[in-house]
Amino acid sequence: MADVNPAATTGRTSSVSFNLNYVTSIPGVLTILELVFGLICWALLASFPFSTFFAGFQFALFVTITSWLLTLILFVIYLFGLHANACSGAPWSIIDFGHNALWSLMYFIAACVIAAYAGRNDTLIASAVFAFIVTAIYLIHTFISFKEWRGGFPWQQSSSGSSVNT
Repeated sequence: MADVNPAATTGRTSSVSFNLNYVTSIPGVLTILELVFGLICWALLASFPFSTFFAGFQFALFVTITSWLLTLILFVIYLFGLHANACSGAPWSIIDFGHNALWSLMYFIAACVIAAYAGRNDTLIASAVFAFIVTAIYLIHTFISFKEWRGGFPWQQSSSGSSVNT
């Protein structure tokens, strides 16, 4: 019986690989921090007694859960190199910038809402502090994503010496 190559019969080859360089890069470290601190914020907010809901509780919980799940999905996409292989046609720098900018704003609003209703409740105070920390991490990530989208950092661009005088 002859050996059959599965890639030859399906016409496809799998080029999914583990990208360890992403985990050690600045965007990768920021994404890991967003996931860790976002999970802590989510857990603190979810541990608040449901019998004492406040007006913005559902919004704050929506922000913490949704941002964490979407950030996890993007992390997996970048970690396994799917952005370069399976979805190479998508504008990933713009997607990354939009994702981080959106959640910077949403987390800031959620943090303000949590802080406004925290009072003397230690759980809500801790949740608000972590929400502001996550906001700051998303803001830093937004800045870096914007710079990558617009062509890199100023110190990474080559100086060709040519200038246009108008």
